[in-house]
Amino acid sequence: MTTLETRRFVVISTAHVSEATAKRLDSIPPKHWPCLGGPYGEYGWFLYAHDENAGVGPDAIPDELFNVMIWARRQGFDCILFDCDADQVAELPTFDW
Repeated sequence: MTTLETRRFVVISTAHVSEATAKRLDSIPPKHWPCLGGPYGEYGWFLYAHDENAGVGPDAIPDELFNVMIWARRQGFDCILFDCDADQVAELPTFDW
């Protein structure tokens, strides 16, 4: 019998991403993002919670986004669904844009 691999994800507000990062994710194709993931319709993004920021310069995951990824990993999640209608997490910084 095959055991399927499973992953856990958390749904949080897009407010935990800066406006600059949001514009970057919205304006470039996902294959050029500094992290694995893709758009979540018109509502946000679904991203893998990387545990290492291996990129440099424009290939680096923006600091505020990587900090959310580290938080997600510490909570036991593998991925993050950023949704504009989701709740904010009190312990994470938010951005008003």
